[in-house]
Amino acid sequence: MRLGLFHKLAWVIFFLAGHTTILCAQDAGKPSIVFAASSLTDVLKEHATNWGKTSNSTKPRFSFGASATMARQIEAGAPAHLFISANPKWSGHLKRQGLAQQLVTIASNQLVLVAPSGTPPPVHFEPTQDHFTKLLKGGRLVLANPATAPAGEYALNFLQQSGLWDTLNQHIAYAQNVRQALRLTERGGLPAFVYNSDAKANDAVNIVYVVPEGATAPILYQAALLQNSNDTTAAFLNFLRSTDATPTWKKYGFGKIASN
Repeated sequence: MRLGLFHKLAWVIFFLAGHTTILCAQDAGKPSIVFAASSLTDVLKEHATNWGKTSNSTKPRFSFGASATMARQIEAGAPAHLFISANPKWSGHLKRQGLAQQLVTIASNQLVLVAPSGTPPPVHFEPTQDHFTKLLKGGRLVLANPATAPAGEYALNFLQQSGLWDTLNQHIAYAQNVRQALRLTERGGLPAFVYNSDAKANDAVNIVYVVPEGATAPILYQAALLQNSNDTTAAFLNFLRSTDATPTWKKYGFGKIASN
């Protein structure tokens, strides 16, 4: 009787162990789901292609948008494995909520003011009321929504620190994210604050002014390895931090952060 029970228990343990192995193998074959800041759209797609050439794992699937929006979607239960924010406060928020197991800063960026190509800006543009008046010509200045998009928050802080916000705040057009802000420059002819990486890859806009380092908080991209991530996700994150990824970060106008 006892021997029969022992054999039954042994069989159950063997069965569960075998199915655990199968489940792990199936999980490893599924693509990681990456939620990321919209400014990372082009560079992450190329990173995924490059990683796929050297890895037997399935390339990740991406969802891009404003960092705050993506963080709230994850908090509400969206099935993501990795989150990459353009502002560390949102990845930190997920960590504090117990949704992230590891935070890693992987890249940096810089804020720039752009205007449509072919529209000459004031000569030697400086962030003064007079130069903005000449640049806007009665029109609007585009910012990504500071409440949800870090690019807009950085731009707002810069204008406040420069003493220009009280003058310009009645002339602001808000975009949902930094990519939409860039499109308003491309198609609508409106100057906008975007990232250097966005402007560098777009022939339809000219950089009018580069916001100096120190004039805003450092623009850092922080990756949050989420609690339901797997080895495939961790491997992709390690690739983004590696020296193999450095040329691609630089190609798209990002600063590479040393492994940390």
